[in-house]
Amino acid sequence: MMAEGIGFGTIVGRFRAEEVRQDGQPAACPGWLLTTQGEEVAALVTGLYGGRPRSCNQKPGTFEVVLEKDAIAVTVDGPSSVINHLVLGERHDPIHVCNGSAFLAPMDSVGHPCGCPESAFARKAAARSGRGPKPDARLTFRLAAAPDAGLFGLSSSSWTFYESLSAAVDAMERANAKARMEIRLQRKVVTTRSGMTVSYVHPTFSVVERESAAPGDLQLAA
Repeated sequence: MMAEGIGFGTIVGRFRAEEVRQDGQPAACPGWLLTTQGEEVAALVTGLYGGRPRSCNQKPGTFEVVLEKDAIAVTVDGPSSVINHLVLGERHDPIHVCNGSAFLAPMDSVGHPCGCPESAFARKAAARSGRGPKPDARLTFRLAAAPDAGLFGLSSSSWTFYESLSAAVDAMERANAKARMEIRLQRKVVTTRSGMTVSYVHPTFSVVERESAAPGDLQLAA
């Protein structure tokens, strides 16, 4: 079995809440979309959460499964398993990377104020206009139901996921802990002014339990 890499470690599969259509635009998936280069990984995850395999003509050797369960329990090793930045420009060649208050890149700007608005509303408005950075949120985890299956990855540009990851990282840093968490698809249906109904699906992330550094000391999350 070949493992995949998505920028923050070698993993055996990826979970996605959205995909890129042939016209280059993002589209919501009907359920969690698992992509993997391991047939046995696809079979294992499908057995745990149900799913509908589908062809992946653009990536020979890649297996795709649309899972049937929206909420999946996972284990995260700690803050080092998370990348949660705001980025302006392409991920492989960004011109601005920050944490909302200070620059993380480029190197000559690290630690200096990034100039992003304090309010979430203003940040989102700047990102929509192309003047401000948008989320680059990435997570590695193990499946709580099959921890020996290997590491999985999830990445998203969703503000909902970025904000939920920020809260989870704060909890992990305070506890100096691994954490049992849950990834979940959050669905929202809105009607536009023209009367069109639009469905949105965003990934979100919440702490279920956090495991203290001391072995066997398990605490319920606040």
